[in-house]
Order: sequence, then structure tokens, then C-alpha cells
Amino acid sequence: MDEVNSIDYKEYELEEGFSVRKSKEYNALFKNGKPNVVLKANQNVYNRIFDFQPKALSIFMKEDKVIIEFTVLSKKFQNYDLSKYHVNLGYNNYEFTKKSENKYLVEIPYNSINISGRSAGVYIEYIDENGFSYKKKFLSMKSIYKRGKNKLLKKFGIYDEHRDHDLYYSDLIYFENHSIFLYETWKGFLSLAYREINVTDDIGEQKKIKSAYKEYMADLKKGKNTPSILLYEKFCGKYEESAKYVYERLIDDGWENVYFILSKDSEFQKEVPEKYRKNLIEKYSKKHYYEYFNAKAFITTESINHVIDLTTYNALTRKRQYWKDYYYIFLQHGVMYAYSLKGRWDFEKGGGFGDNSYVVVSSETEANHFIEDGNFDRQDLIKCGLPKFDHSIQNDDADKILIMPTSRNFEYSTIRDDTLNSTYYNFSKNIIECVPDDLKDKIVFIPHPLVNAIFGETDLDKYMPTEYSYDELLKNTRLLITDYSSISYDAFYRGANVIFAWMEKEMCLENLGIDLKLNDDNAFADIAYDYESLGELISKNYYGNHSEENIEKYNDIVEFHDGKNTERFIEYVYDTNIFSERAGKHDINDAIVEGVEDRPYTGKAIGIPKIKVSFDGKKLIKSLDFEVKYHDNLSIGTAKCEIKGLGIYHGTKFVNFEIKKNMKKTKAKLDGDHLTVKDGDETLIEGKDYSIEKIDYSVVGLEKIAINGMGDYVGQKGILIDASKN
Repeated sequence: MDEVNSIDYKEYELEEGFSVRKSKEYNALFKNGKPNVVLKANQNVYNRIFDFQPKALSIFMKEDKVIIEFTVLSKKFQNYDLSKYHVNLGYNNYEFTKKSENKYLVEIPYNSINISGRSAGVYIEYIDENGFSYKKKFLSMKSIYKRGKNKLLKKFGIYDEHRDHDLYYSDLIYFENHSIFLYETWKGFLSLAYREINVTDDIGEQKKIKSAYKEYMADLKKGKNTPSILLYEKFCGKYEESAKYVYERLIDDGWENVYFILSKDSEFQKEVPEKYRKNLIEKYSKKHYYEYFNAKAFITTESINHVIDLTTYNALTRKRQYWKDYYYIFLQHGVMYAYSLKGRWDFEKGGGFGDNSYVVVSSETEANHFIEDGNFDRQDLIKCGLPKFDHSIQNDDADKILIMPTSRNFEYSTIRDDTLNSTYYNFSKNIIECVPDDLKDKIVFIPHPLVNAIFGETDLDKYMPTEYSYDELLKNTRLLITDYSSISYDAFYRGANVIFAWMEKEMCLENLGIDLKLNDDNAFADIAYDYESLGELISKNYYGNHSEENIEKYNDIVEFHDGKNTERFIEYVYDTNIFSERAGKHDINDAIVEGVEDRPYTGKAIGIPKIKVSFDGKKLIKSLDFEVKYHDNLSIGTAKCEIKGLGIYHGTKFVNFEIKKNMKKTKAKLDGDHLTVKDGDETLIEGKDYSIEKIDYSVVGLEKIAINGMGDYVGQKGILIDASKN
């Protein structure tokens, strides 16, 4: 491929008459010398050139490997040369062989699997010598997209109308104390799970889940069920954070349909006061599974996955999460102003968080983080402070040095298989060695829960307590050393000093693919950039107090210090449909409706894809707080959106919008500086039918003319101009 240098970009010749201009921010794709599309630098260029999709046909779980037989779907199959492609899973690539016409086989040995976390998608991938790539997820065998509208499968002519199908699961294989299986995601793609063995992997538990589901469905049909409210903490094994305090307050207020899920083996079982034991549900009991299906709200410090098992081998429990007929309130187990949410699908609105989600935050600074980096709306966020902070104290005789590095998922396989050569182990050991000798007996080392058991088999186990609660640890902590754990906010709130150990920060962030919100300017603690300075900082911070500068920085991120966080939270949720028996009645006509905008005519029924309804600053949730119907929405003209309140919201509100001619369906031609836009034989008029906006892509030598509909038209049409030739 030829390369042409320019001031802002480099130009590369690709295949099929395509070329690319590459800058730091964008990749501009050209077809036959004409600009075709501008992509962000991290987007896969070849995905815009080739039109095919891998789809699994059969999966064979062997004793030591999985074999996937797959085909390639294409609207117009062009006999693609797949010899340069490979199958990608996590950090490893696998060659595949051709079995017959458009049928291929790939073998993935279990001992070669190296993924971040518990599961990873299966992809077909090609990367050329200049780093331009093609990457597509495998479709599962069934591949029926949620809500029955899989445009991808419809394009390939294998569209299935049925939504409520059984998600595909392969056989489960036990391999070196791990469970391995492949499964279908709700969007129809194929993923591989490689994780520790779950209790629910057992066939007896599978039968118990199915029985609980059938009982719930029978009660639902008879109207015998009373929807419950479930609270839980990490792995349903903790009783020490915000969910505990919210639960106790709700029980104090007399709620009978509120339950807390707690493992029978949890060390916290004996610490639950008698008054609150009556509404404890034992994890993995049939009642646990029943109430999981029956719950109308999950109020928790963790993701909804923690309510059963992470990456469950059970289609019923996973499907439950996608019903979206429940409220999910994320209390957080720590202030989220360390890692950036940007690019973290599991913490993004529209990713791990649906429209039925709320998040508790501690300040406008943290709220803005969720809005700017996580795509949340302000109404998704409950600013009240973390309820557990109302009870966060430090003992007068606190003297421990708590060392808590955050997770390094990118090397989980190395930590598991070759612990002593992992960066996580050596980072932790180096920090411990920097502690002055006269303070060595104060060290408490807590690895991330995902690798805690592994580190218990190393020489660092002498610093690790066999049993502990975070609350008790922090009560006795005088100094916390971490890289960027959110537990630093809790420790500082109590009065402990904090040191951020940033010796390997850049390496970790690059491998994790994320940014850090904390920086040199807003970090509320001393920062160690090398091990040589860490020893001195430990002595300084162990014997010193908070500086006024650090207190000011901290207060910008954690606003509340009055011990009333729980009260503020309860006041908020008591005026929602979660507690409809207590909440007042509200007229939906007084609600604020956003997102209702003019829509382009398509020949089909038109709706509002992102309608937002709020009442007195609170977000209302579609199908739980209101339902939507449309009238007169098939043709050009005025359509009507009918919003009907549910539960505590009564009445009906109507909002009109216009269905207009579609600007994308017009034809535009640029002759020199003269632009002509036509709709059929009619020439459109600038200022009456459309306006022009110029978008600068000069870093790749382009300019975009955006033609925005106005008057009788709506939508946008774009023309890319090669400014380097003008």
C-alpha cells in the first residue's frame, strides 16, 4: 500500500478502490477517489468496505477445547477471501480452516483463553499492516434481537419475529476449577464465559430456579403476587454498606415487602440485629429466586448481576434482567470519581444502565461526570450522598496502613496462572517494601476480590486478614495507599490520610483502555510517582493530618457531611411508584416532556425514539410510570403523542409533533460554490426549505456541507468536499 504524507494526515491505498486519510482524530474513507465517510479514529475502517457477518452454526464443547462451526452471511456474497482473517477472543487470535463452501471451523483450546473479566465476545477480525481493521461479532445460532427488530438479520433475510425466545447456551465444561460455556447475548451475539465455578452451575440449582420461575408465573396470572423490593450488596455476601442502612430504615418504617438477600455463609449473618432478620432471604434459596423474578425494584450497591451469580449459566435469570419491568437504583459502593466512565459500557446509560436506572451521587461534580462521560441525564441522578457515609467513622486508636490496589483485569490470566510474574503482585509487593520497618506491623493488604483467593497462596498472605469487613478495616485505618480505588473517598471522609500510588498509572490506564478523572490538580491526597519517594510520604501521612487544600478538593467531589444522606435518599424514593402506597398522587399533565421533535416521513408509523418525561425533577420511566400511544402518525402532517400516567401518576397528556418531508431523500449537487437541492423535480430554496452548516474536517483535508431541513422538511443530508483539491 502506498503512503502519502501531509501536514495533518497520512494517506493509504486500500482494496476495492478505497483509500484512507488518517489523522489523530479521524479516518476519512474515499471510494474511487471521492470522499465517502468520515469515521472516528477508533472505528473499524474495513467494516465500511466489506458487508458480511460471521454466524455460528454449531458449537462442540470438547474436554480440552471448543470447536465452532460458522458461516458468513452477506446480502450479496462476494466470495470474500477470508485467508487473511482470524477469530479473535479476548487477547488471543485463532486461525480457522475452511470445511466446505462457506463453512469454516475454529478450535479454541481452553488453556489458551486469555480474556479480561469473566466473558468476552467472539469476533472475526482482520488488521492490515497499517492498523486498519475489520471486526465483527459472531451471531449466535438463534440470533433473535431484543424487541424482535433485528435489522441486521432482516437485511440478510433470516429475520425472526419472535422476541420471547430461549437464549442459546452451550454445554458447560469444568476446566481447572473454572466453568466454560458459550452463550447468546440479548442482542443475538455470541460470547464465551470463562470464570470461577458458580453455585448456580449445579443442576440442582438450575431446577430450583426453573421451579421458582414457574411458581412466580402462576402467581402472576392469578394476581396472587405482591411485588417485592430487593436490596443486596457485593455477591449478596455483605451487610455493611449503603443497602444495609436503606434496608433498615425501610423496615423501621414498617414495609413488609422489602427484603435483603444475604448468603447463609456470610460472616455478617451474626451481625444483623434481630429486628431486621425477619426480612432476610437466604441466597440460593427458592424464595431468593422467586423474589428475583417478583421484584419491582432492586436497590443495591452493585450491578443487578450480583443478585444471583455473575455470568450465570441460566437463560431465565439473564432474561429477567432484560424485562425492564423494574426500577434499578444504584447506591454505589464508593464515590465514582476515579476511573472515567467514558468507554465503559457497563457503566454507561444505554449500556449497563437502562432507562429504568437511577444512580446516587454525592455532588454536582460527580453528577457531571455521569452526564458527560456516561451519557446520563440529570434526572437519572439522585444527589443525596452515599447513605453509608452517615455511619462512616474512624476509631480514636486507628493505626493501620491499608494497602488496596484496584483491579487489573487485563492480566487476570497472568495473575491466575503465573501470579509472581504479574504486575499486580509486584506492584503490591513493592508498596509493602516501601513501608518503613517500624510501621511494617501496621500493614493490612487487601487485593481486589477477584484475585483475593489467589494472593492468599503467596508470601503476601501474612498481611491479609482471613476475615474482614470494609467498615471495620476503615474504622481502624490511619493511612490508605491505593492507586485509584474509590474506597479512598470513604477513608478520607472518616479522617484517614490517603496516598495515591501512581508509579504504573499510565501502563494500567492504557491496558484498561480508560481515563482517570483524578489528576494532579484535583487529587485530594499526596501522589507517589516512584517508589523512592513513597517511603517518605508514608511517614509524613501516617503521622500528619488532612491539609486544608486537600479538604477543599475533597469537598468539591463529596458535598454532604451532615449525616443525612439516608434521609435525603428516602425522601426521594418515597415519592415514586416504588412506594406508591405512601407517595402522593400526581397529575401527568404537570410533567415536563422532552425529546418530542419533528420527525421525517418514512411511510411507516412514526414514534418518538427518545421521549423523556420528568415530574418535579424526577425522571419517570416508560411502562412503569407512564405509557405512550400515538395518533395520526402514518402520513405527513400533525401527529399526536399521548402520555398516560401509571400508578401514582394519573391523567393523560397530549403533545403534538410534525411529520415532515425527509431531507435525506432529496438529491443534492454542488457545482463549484453553487449548491442545488432537489426533491423530485422541485428545486428547494435555501432559507425556506433548508439551511447550510459547514463542518470542519480539515485534519483529513475535508469539509462537510450539512444540509439541514427546515419548513416542510426535517433531517439532514451531507456532502463531503475534498478541500485539499479546492
